[in-house]
Amino acid sequence: MRFRRQLSLGLLLALALPAVPAAVMAQPVRSTEQAKAAARALADKGWEFFNAGRYEEALAAFRDAEAQVHAPPFLLYAARSCERLGRLLEARSLYQRVLDERIEASAPRAFQQAQEAARAELAALAPRIPTLQIDVPGAAPGAVELTLDGERVAPSAPVERDPGEHTLSATAPGRVPATKTIRLSEGAKERVTLDLAPAAAAVTAPPAGHATRDAGSDVKTAALIGGGVAAGALTLAGVVFTLVANGEASDARQQRSVVRAMAGDDVDCANPAGSYQTQQCSKLSALVGDKYLFSNLAVWSFIGAGASAAGTLGYYWLATAPSEPEKQVYLFPLVIPGGGGLVAGGAF
Repeated sequence: MRFRRQLSLGLLLALALPAVPAAVMAQPVRSTEQAKAAARALADKGWEFFNAGRYEEALAAFRDAEAQVHAPPFLLYAARSCERLGRLLEARSLYQRVLDERIEASAPRAFQQAQEAARAELAALAPRIPTLQIDVPGAAPGAVELTLDGERVAPSAPVERDPGEHTLSATAPGRVPATKTIRLSEGAKERVTLDLAPAAAAVTAPPAGHATRDAGSDVKTAALIGGGVAAGALTLAGVVFTLVANGEASDARQQRSVVRAMAGDDVDCANPAGSYQTQQCSKLSALVGDKYLFSNLAVWSFIGAGASAAGTLGYYWLATAPSEPEKQVYLFPLVIPGGGGLVAGGAF
């Protein structure tokens, strides 16, 4: 810190001296003095920003000062600002500019000190710069177009970049483009492999009819599941209706016993005698009617379940192996008041 303060004070004193580069001497004295005054003011401001940690503003101030009057210390502090900002490659370039300048023995001591400082700080900076090597297997090196942060780079060759996030992209004929985001830390020596899949594997069309078969398979599966669910639901409904019908039949038998107990076996519910007999006969009739109703509901539920199952299996079989459908006849039982029968159906 003491050296830097001496360097800053030496710089300001050097700018106050009449000794200036030959190119500046050719300008009018007043113009030169104005430029030096502006450069001193900018250097002061840049020094304040730098010490306050406001490196972006410090960098801008030192660049503006350099634009007014060339002086190696301006470049030195611009390099230091870039280094603090993590812009190591830019800092290295500025340090190198200071080192590459030929400084005469008669030049201000601050110029020579700036060059000495740049040499030491450049040596310390070099190992901190990350390097990245990118491999793209499976593609001819000459055919690969590789970019890092939008700048084209050569595959398998180490590339220097500032620490931080970077975007890597690669394209090659017959390959699927690939993009990858990487993060580099100071001093890292990274090696990244970017695989480019063959384009044919990504875009090969399915064989003719393949999509149709897949879609048909999906439809068949959906039909099989839907038909199975419907058959199961109807079967369950048939079981429930059967249980209810059996309950109604049991109640009807009990009610018939009540009716017979009123007047023996000669009771005639078609011509009931008295209101009580009428009431009991009506109850018996309702129970018998409910029994047949739920019996028929059970039968039709089982018929629906059978039809759903047969239709689903038939569709699945026909869709799998199309052929001429055979004529089939289905027989289903039907229970009706006073008797029963069979219901015929199918293809004749």
